[in-house]
Amino acid sequence: MSDATTNTTEVRMLSAMRKTLIAVAKDTMTKPGLRHPLERSTQEMITDCLNLVVSRQVEIEKQAGTHTKMKPVYTDEQTVQSISIDDLKKTLN
Repeated sequence: MSDATTNTTEVRMLSAMRKTLIAVAKDTMTKPGLRHPLERSTQEMITDCLNLVVSRQVEIEKQAGTHTKMKPVYTDEQTVQSISIDDLKKTLN
C-alpha cells in the first residue's frame, strides 16, 4: 500500500473516531446536578482519546502542509473591532 493510501485511510479512521467519541459525549450529557451515566474514569479516557486523535490529525496536516492555526469562532462570542482615532474623527466631521 502506498503512503498516500495509508495516510488517507488513517485520516478517515481518525475522523470517524473523533466523530464517534464526540457523539458518545453528547448522547450521555446530563443536566447539572444529575449523576452522569459514565464513570469519571471513562469520561477521562474519552477526553484522552480525543486529545490523541486531534494531535495526530494536526501532525498529519503539518506534514502535508495544510495545517492552519485557525480556531472555531462561535456566533455568540463578541468580537473586538479596533478603529483608528483618525477614522473616527473623519466620520464625525
